[in-house]
Amino acid sequence: MFIINYFKKHPEENNMTYLQHMCFSLHLSAAFLSASMCAFVHAIFPEVFKTSSSDLVRALNKLLHD
Repeated sequence: MFIINYFKKHPEENNMTYLQHMCFSLHLSAAFLSASMCAFVHAIFPEVFKTSSSDLVRALNKLLHD
């Protein structure tokens, strides 16, 4: 029973099932990966992806707080 509670506690605290939480977290992971690549390119070529990091922060803030 401990192992089931271990995997269910956090998702349930956030009103999600385990599967919903996994999908949401994977979506965030993909967004962070994409943003990381854009930031890397922006570091080398400053005129490219000028607002991608701040755009992601705004989008994630809306997603997490709405």
